[in-house]
Amino acid sequence: MIDEDQRTRYWVYTFALAAGVCALVAVCAFVLPLFAVELNADSVLGFPLGYYFAAQGMVIIVIIAVFWGVGRQSETDRKFGATDDM
Repeated sequence: MIDEDQRTRYWVYTFALAAGVCALVAVCAFVLPLFAVELNADSVLGFPLGYYFAAQGMVIIVIIAVFWGVGRQSETDRKFGATDDM
């Protein structure tokens, strides 16, 4: 159980972590495609780099960001004592 004096700090940190992960996903989804034309000048495995980032790179970045966020949230839960007592 979280102490009342630490509850605000816990939720501020949790909100900041979630906002950071969402911002990274938004950058991957909306900003990186804007540079697809420039990235298509190079290729990876015969595919244009812009296409490769759209098809593979952004998905990998999002998965890594989500797993990183979950790990950080677990550390935060342990730090503040927010555990499920069952």
